Amino acid sequence: MTALSSPQTLSVPAAPEVAADPTATEPTASDTGRCQSPRRARRAAVAVTGGIACLLPTVFTINISRMLLTGVEADHRFHQATGQGLVLTALWLGALVPLVRAGWAGRRPPLTAGLLHLTFVIVGAVLAVFAPGGGAPSLMGVIVVPGALLWAALPKRPRLRARVQLDPLLTPAALFAAAVFTPFAIGQLELQNATAGYHAQNPHYWDMAWMTVTITIVALLGALLPAARRLVGWLAFGATVTGTAGLFFGESTSWSLLVLAVGLVAGAVAAVRHRLGWTR
Repeated sequence: MTALSSPQTLSVPAAPEVAADPTATEPTASDTGRCQSPRRARRAAVAVTGGIACLLPTVFTINISRMLLTGVEADHRFHQATGQGLVLTALWLGALVPLVRAGWAGRRPPLTAGLLHLTFVIVGAVLAVFAPGGGAPSLMGVIVVPGALLWAALPKRPRLRARVQLDPLLTPAALFAAAVFTPFAIGQLELQNATAGYHAQNPHYWDMAWMTVTITIVALLGALLPAARRLVGWLAFGATVTGTAGLFFGESTSWSLLVLAVGLVAGAVAAVRHRLGWTR
């Protein structure tokens, strides 16, 4: 009887060590989805430029709120609540604050903030060409320069390229707003150019055109770009406040009701989309 031979152990050659690639890099914050804290100098630049950019609308908001609450220039309360005042400064700060917050944290600002800020600035600059009275060009210079410096200081800028797809609910609401506000804005610019005295030094009518054109364009952008659907909220807010202020402060009842209808339609569309789960 033959003895069983012990099995031989097979030796597997070890895999050769791979030399580390000196050019390889660790995953960056953008690769992992996490935000990377900006350097101190960059964060300081965001803080300084953001503070300068936000200073003027903050002062305007405080001062106009005081005027509205205490009855200073009571015959201009409609303008104080809307285009010359609180709606306009809400648009202004509503664009700047998300840019500053994202820049401070090292994140990329949302597309909606970038589009709102660019629309606000470009519309104001274009309308100042058509109605330069009352110091509108100088005001736009004070707005454009700090805003541009803030964009230059941001560690990451809003990614403005986005997919285009019309929304079946937002598009009619935005077109309704355009039909109501376009002739109104043209009329306000004509009034600004024809006015004399107090209004020639204080561009209330130009402010109203600026505010209404801005909320109309951001609503159209929201209807056009899936990544910017939330911009319709600015139309709902601006039109609802403007229509309500018109009813309270003696503007045309029919016009005020029409503007209020624009705001309510925009708000209803946003609510329906949210209920249906249409985030884009």
